Amino acid sequence: MSWNDCLYRYYRAHVGQYLGGQEDDALLILTWRGRPLAVNLYKVSGRYGPFYHVQARIAVELAKSYELIIGARKPLSGGLNTILKVAPAVASYAADLGYPEVTQKRLIRTNYKPFTRQVLGSSEFRSALLCCPEDKVEIRPGPGEDGAHLITVTTDASIGSGASGGGWELGRSADDAYIRLYGSAEDQARLTQRIEESFFPRMDRFLDLARTAYNAVTQWPM
Repeated sequence: MSWNDCLYRYYRAHVGQYLGGQEDDALLILTWRGRPLAVNLYKVSGRYGPFYHVQARIAVELAKSYELIIGARKPLSGGLNTILKVAPAVASYAADLGYPEVTQKRLIRTNYKPFTRQVLGSSEFRSALLCCPEDKVEIRPGPGEDGAHLITVTTDASIGSGASGGGWELGRSADDAYIRLYGSAEDQARLTQRIEESFFPRMDRFLDLARTAYNAVTQWPM
């Protein structure tokens, strides 16, 4: 199932604005709290060819310049966090923020630890993090003095052709391409069902992580 096929069917079920051609270039813009929530693939050039990651982005305005990076859940991160708790502060890494169920195996960097503790105090944000162990969250300030920030949720693993990295079950299939172009109504219905059963729930969890991150940084004053 290609990215464009899956995202187009998701768009048909959730409305929004869909922009896409024949390649894996589709962009879907939804609305959340009156502002755009965009999801697309972005390409990273590598030694052996390009790699693709899914990303969702939404803008937010905050009273102060704020940066938060929550890495994907990884076994080695737990050991590094143990070291960081007893070592001097290293490059704004924070290992003593509480909520070990979500922080113990994720590396976290922030420029404002007291506010980050409040952000992680959001139970819906912590639940979303638990549902998306393969994804990372970044909140970074934008240019200017108006408090503009960008929330970005990204898959840590690349989504390669034929791969199912991060539970997305994406990849080009000759059978799927044939069904999309020439398949009967029954074949099209079966393809749609496969997408709804695999891609839809993964996208729902992914976008919920962006939405709950937005809620978490706006529920309390800085």
